[in-house]
Amino acid sequence: MANKGSEKERSRPFVAGCKHWLPRLAGGALALVVVAFIGERVAAKLVDPQSMKIQSVQVEGVFERVKPEAIKRVVASFSEQGFLGVDVGQVKLAIETLPWVKQAAVRRVWPDTLYISLQEQVVAARWGESALVNPEGGLFFPQNSANFTNYPELVGPGSDGVAVLAKYAKVREMLAAQGLLATHLAQDERRAWVVTLSNGVKLLLGRKESELRLARFIDLYPKVLQQWVRSIDEVDLRYANGFAVRWHAAAGKEREITRG
Repeated sequence: MANKGSEKERSRPFVAGCKHWLPRLAGGALALVVVAFIGERVAAKLVDPQSMKIQSVQVEGVFERVKPEAIKRVVASFSEQGFLGVDVGQVKLAIETLPWVKQAAVRRVWPDTLYISLQEQVVAARWGESALVNPEGGLFFPQNSANFTNYPELVGPGSDGVAVLAKYAKVREMLAAQGLLATHLAQDERRAWVVTLSNGVKLLLGRKESELRLARFIDLYPKVLQQWVRSIDEVDLRYANGFAVRWHAAAGKEREITRG
Protein backbone atom coordinates (compact mmCIF):
# COMPACT_ATOMS: atom_id res chain seq x y z
CA MET A 1 0.00 0.00 0.00
CA ALA A 2 2.88 2.32 0.81
CA ASN A 3 4.25 1.87 -2.69
CA LYS A 4 0.95 2.80 -4.28
CA GLY A 5 0.76 5.95 -2.23
CA SER A 6 4.23 6.94 -3.29
CA GLU A 7 3.32 6.49 -6.95
CA LYS A 8 0.29 8.73 -6.55
CA GLU A 9 2.40 11.37 -4.89
CA ARG A 10 4.89 11.31 -7.78
CA SER A 11 2.17 11.57 -10.46
CA ARG A 12 0.57 14.67 -8.96
CA PRO A 13 3.32 17.12 -10.07
CA PHE A 14 3.24 15.69 -13.59
CA VAL A 15 -0.54 16.08 -13.81
CA ALA A 16 -0.29 19.54 -12.40
CA GLY A 17 2.38 20.40 -14.97
CA CYS A 18 0.23 19.14 -17.80
CA LYS A 19 -2.66 21.25 -16.61
CA HIS A 20 -0.32 24.23 -16.55
CA TRP A 21 1.33 23.76 -19.98
CA LEU A 22 -1.43 22.26 -22.10
CA PRO A 23 -3.36 25.52 -22.44
CA ARG A 24 -0.16 27.29 -23.48
CA LEU A 25 0.69 24.63 -26.04
CA ALA A 26 -2.80 24.76 -27.41
CA GLY A 27 -2.62 28.53 -27.63
CA GLY A 28 0.74 28.33 -29.40
CA ALA A 29 -0.59 25.82 -31.88
CA LEU A 30 -3.58 28.01 -32.53
CA ALA A 31 -1.27 31.00 -33.05
CA LEU A 32 0.75 29.02 -35.61
CA VAL A 33 -2.43 28.09 -37.46
CA VAL A 34 -3.47 31.76 -37.50
CA VAL A 35 -0.01 32.85 -38.75
CA ALA A 36 -0.04 30.19 -41.46
CA PHE A 37 -3.52 31.28 -42.51
CA ILE A 38 -2.51 34.93 -42.61
CA GLY A 39 0.68 34.04 -44.52
CA GLU A 40 -1.33 32.13 -47.08
CA ARG A 41 -3.71 35.04 -47.51
CA VAL A 42 -0.79 37.48 -47.90
CA ALA A 43 0.94 35.22 -50.44
CA ALA A 44 -2.26 34.91 -52.42
CA LYS A 45 -2.61 38.67 -52.33
CA LEU A 46 0.94 39.20 -53.57
CA VAL A 47 0.55 36.99 -56.63
CA ASP A 48 -2.89 38.34 -57.47
CA PRO A 49 -2.44 40.26 -60.75
CA GLN A 50 -5.15 42.71 -59.71
CA SER A 51 -3.35 43.78 -56.55
CA MET A 52 0.29 43.52 -57.82
CA LYS A 53 0.11 45.02 -61.29
CA ILE A 54 3.00 45.93 -63.56
CA GLN A 55 2.80 49.69 -63.40
CA SER A 56 5.80 50.72 -65.51
CA VAL A 57 8.34 49.41 -68.00
CA GLN A 58 11.89 50.78 -68.23
CA VAL A 59 13.81 50.10 -71.45
CA GLU A 60 17.55 50.71 -71.61
CA GLY A 61 19.91 50.39 -74.56
CA VAL A 62 21.55 52.27 -77.41
CA PHE A 63 19.47 51.62 -80.50
CA GLU A 64 18.20 53.37 -83.60
CA ARG A 65 15.68 50.99 -85.11
CA VAL A 66 14.07 49.31 -82.11
CA LYS A 67 11.05 51.28 -80.94
CA PRO A 68 10.44 51.36 -77.15
CA GLU A 69 6.73 51.31 -77.94
CA ALA A 70 7.12 47.90 -79.58
CA ILE A 71 8.84 46.58 -76.43
CA LYS A 72 6.06 47.91 -74.24
CA ARG A 73 3.42 46.30 -76.45
CA VAL A 74 5.12 42.94 -75.93
CA VAL A 75 5.16 43.47 -72.16
CA ALA A 76 1.51 44.51 -72.20
CA SER A 77 0.60 41.07 -73.53
CA PHE A 78 1.97 39.60 -70.27
CA SER A 79 0.47 42.22 -67.92
CA GLU A 80 -2.43 40.02 -66.82
CA GLN A 81 0.09 37.75 -65.04
CA GLY A 82 0.93 40.50 -62.55
CA PHE A 83 4.27 41.74 -61.22
CA LEU A 84 5.23 38.57 -59.30
CA GLY A 85 3.43 36.11 -61.54
CA VAL A 86 4.94 37.21 -64.85
CA ASP A 87 7.47 34.80 -66.38
CA VAL A 88 10.43 37.07 -67.17
CA GLY A 89 12.02 34.32 -69.26
CA GLN A 90 9.01 34.24 -71.57
CA VAL A 91 9.02 38.04 -71.78
CA LYS A 92 12.70 37.92 -72.81
CA LEU A 93 12.01 35.37 -75.55
CA ALA A 94 9.06 37.38 -76.85
CA ILE A 95 11.14 40.56 -77.05
CA GLU A 96 13.93 38.74 -78.87
CA THR A 97 11.50 37.76 -81.64
CA LEU A 98 11.31 41.42 -82.68
CA PRO A 99 13.35 41.75 -85.90
CA TRP A 100 15.90 44.34 -84.76
CA VAL A 101 16.49 42.95 -81.26
CA LYS A 102 19.67 40.87 -80.97
CA GLN A 103 19.31 39.95 -77.29
CA ALA A 104 17.45 41.16 -74.21
CA ALA A 105 17.53 40.85 -70.43
CA VAL A 106 14.43 41.26 -68.23
CA ARG A 107 14.18 41.62 -64.45
CA ARG A 108 11.72 42.84 -61.84
CA VAL A 109 12.33 46.06 -59.90
CA TRP A 110 10.26 46.28 -56.72
CA PRO A 111 7.46 47.09 -56.33
CA ASP A 112 5.89 47.31 -59.81
CA THR A 113 8.45 47.81 -62.60
CA LEU A 114 9.92 45.59 -65.29
CA TYR A 115 13.43 46.65 -66.28
CA ILE A 116 14.50 45.65 -69.80
CA SER A 117 17.94 46.08 -71.34
CA LEU A 118 18.52 45.11 -74.93
CA GLN A 119 21.10 45.07 -77.68
CA GLU A 120 20.13 46.07 -81.19
CA GLN A 121 21.22 44.25 -84.33
CA VAL A 122 24.04 45.87 -86.32
CA VAL A 123 24.16 45.47 -90.09
CA ALA A 124 27.35 44.13 -91.67
CA ALA A 125 25.88 43.04 -95.03
CA ARG A 126 22.75 41.97 -96.86
CA TRP A 127 21.91 38.29 -97.25
CA GLY A 128 20.14 37.72 -100.53
CA GLU A 129 16.89 39.64 -100.89
CA SER A 130 15.22 38.98 -97.57
CA ALA A 131 17.76 39.07 -94.73
CA LEU A 132 20.63 40.99 -93.21
CA VAL A 133 23.85 39.77 -91.60
CA ASN A 134 25.27 41.07 -88.31
CA PRO A 135 29.05 41.28 -87.63
CA GLU A 136 29.01 37.80 -86.06
CA GLY A 137 27.51 36.26 -89.20
CA GLY A 138 24.04 35.85 -87.70
CA LEU A 139 21.05 36.36 -89.98
CA PHE A 140 18.00 38.42 -89.12
CA PHE A 141 14.93 39.27 -91.13
CA PRO A 142 13.54 42.81 -90.87
CA GLN A 143 10.80 43.78 -93.28
CA ASN A 144 12.87 46.53 -94.91
CA SER A 145 16.05 44.52 -95.61
CA ALA A 146 15.90 45.39 -99.33
CA ASN A 147 16.48 49.06 -98.48
CA PHE A 148 20.06 48.53 -97.31
CA THR A 149 21.59 48.79 -100.78
CA ASN A 150 24.70 50.57 -99.48
CA TYR A 151 25.88 47.31 -97.88
CA PRO A 152 27.53 44.43 -99.75
CA GLU A 153 25.29 41.52 -100.69
CA LEU A 154 26.26 38.01 -99.61
CA VAL A 155 24.73 34.75 -100.79
CA GLY A 156 25.49 31.23 -99.66
CA PRO A 157 24.03 27.76 -99.38
CA GLY A 158 21.65 27.39 -96.46
CA SER A 159 22.16 30.11 -93.87
CA ASP A 160 25.91 29.92 -93.25
CA GLY A 161 26.42 33.62 -92.79
CA VAL A 162 29.50 33.09 -90.62
CA ALA A 163 31.62 31.46 -93.34
CA VAL A 164 30.49 33.78 -96.14
CA LEU A 165 31.01 36.91 -94.05
CA ALA A 166 34.51 35.74 -93.06
CA LYS A 167 35.30 35.11 -96.74
CA TYR A 168 34.04 38.55 -97.68
CA ALA A 169 36.31 40.17 -95.09
CA LYS A 170 39.32 38.41 -96.62
CA VAL A 171 38.30 39.31 -100.19
CA ARG A 172 37.75 42.94 -99.24
CA GLU A 173 41.17 43.12 -97.60
CA MET A 174 42.91 41.64 -100.65
CA LEU A 175 41.13 43.88 -103.17
CA ALA A 176 41.89 47.02 -101.19
CA ALA A 177 45.52 46.76 -102.37
CA GLN A 178 44.35 47.85 -105.86
CA GLY A 179 41.64 50.21 -104.64
CA LEU A 180 38.93 47.75 -105.65
CA LEU A 181 35.75 46.97 -103.75
CA ALA A 182 33.54 43.87 -103.78
CA THR A 183 29.83 44.64 -103.66
CA HIS A 184 28.61 41.05 -104.02
CA LEU A 185 30.00 37.71 -102.91
CA ALA A 186 28.21 34.45 -103.63
CA GLN A 187 28.92 30.81 -102.92
CA ASP A 188 26.81 28.37 -104.91
CA GLU A 189 25.67 24.87 -104.00
CA ARG A 190 28.94 23.47 -105.34
CA ARG A 191 30.84 25.81 -102.96
CA ALA A 192 32.26 27.83 -105.86
CA TRP A 193 32.88 31.55 -105.24
CA VAL A 194 31.85 34.48 -107.44
CA VAL A 195 32.91 38.04 -106.62
CA THR A 196 31.28 41.11 -108.18
CA LEU A 197 33.27 44.34 -108.03
CA SER A 198 31.83 47.82 -107.65
CA ASN A 199 32.69 48.46 -111.33
CA GLY A 200 30.43 45.54 -112.32
CA VAL A 201 33.14 43.05 -113.23
CA LYS A 202 32.52 39.48 -112.04
CA LEU A 203 35.37 37.26 -110.91
CA LEU A 204 34.82 33.50 -111.15
CA LEU A 205 37.10 31.98 -108.51
CA GLY A 206 35.77 28.44 -108.40
CA ARG A 207 35.79 26.13 -105.42
CA LYS A 208 39.49 25.44 -104.80
CA GLU A 209 42.38 27.85 -104.27
CA SER A 210 40.00 30.79 -104.54
CA GLU A 211 42.29 33.17 -102.68
CA LEU A 212 45.31 32.23 -104.83
CA ARG A 213 43.21 32.91 -107.93
CA LEU A 214 42.08 36.24 -106.53
CA ALA A 215 45.70 37.14 -105.79
CA ARG A 216 46.55 36.36 -109.43
CA PHE A 217 43.81 38.71 -110.60
CA ILE A 218 45.05 41.46 -108.29
CA ASP A 219 48.53 41.08 -109.72
CA LEU A 220 47.34 41.11 -113.34
CA TYR A 221 44.73 43.83 -112.99
CA PRO A 222 46.93 46.94 -113.31
CA LYS A 223 49.18 45.29 -115.92
CA VAL A 224 46.61 43.79 -118.27
CA LEU A 225 42.97 44.32 -117.35
CA GLN A 226 42.53 47.78 -115.90
CA GLN A 227 42.64 49.53 -119.28
CA TRP A 228 39.77 47.30 -120.53
CA VAL A 229 37.68 47.34 -117.39
CA ARG A 230 34.73 49.21 -118.96
CA SER A 231 34.35 46.48 -121.56
CA ILE A 232 34.76 43.45 -119.27
CA ASP A 233 31.74 41.48 -118.10
CA GLU A 234 33.54 38.72 -116.20
CA VAL A 235 36.97 37.24 -115.64
CA ASP A 236 37.17 33.48 -115.28
CA LEU A 237 40.18 32.63 -113.10
CA ARG A 238 39.56 28.89 -112.88
CA TYR A 239 42.40 28.09 -115.27
CA ALA A 240 45.68 26.66 -114.02
CA ASN A 241 47.88 28.94 -116.14
CA GLY A 242 45.74 31.86 -117.17
CA PHE A 243 42.29 33.41 -117.25
CA ALA A 244 39.41 34.01 -119.61
CA VAL A 245 37.64 37.28 -120.24
CA ARG A 246 34.01 37.62 -121.28
CA TRP A 247 33.35 41.02 -122.76
CA HIS A 248 30.15 43.04 -122.67
CA ALA A 249 28.03 42.49 -125.79
CA ALA A 250 28.47 46.16 -126.68
CA ALA A 251 32.25 45.73 -126.72
CA GLY A 252 31.99 43.65 -129.91
CA LYS A 253 34.71 41.19 -128.91
CA GLU A 254 34.80 37.42 -128.75
CA ARG A 255 35.64 35.42 -125.67
CA GLU A 256 39.38 35.38 -125.14
CA ILE A 257 41.74 33.28 -123.06
CA THR A 258 45.06 34.68 -121.93
CA ARG A 259 47.68 32.25 -120.66
CA GLY A 260 50.85 32.83 -118.73
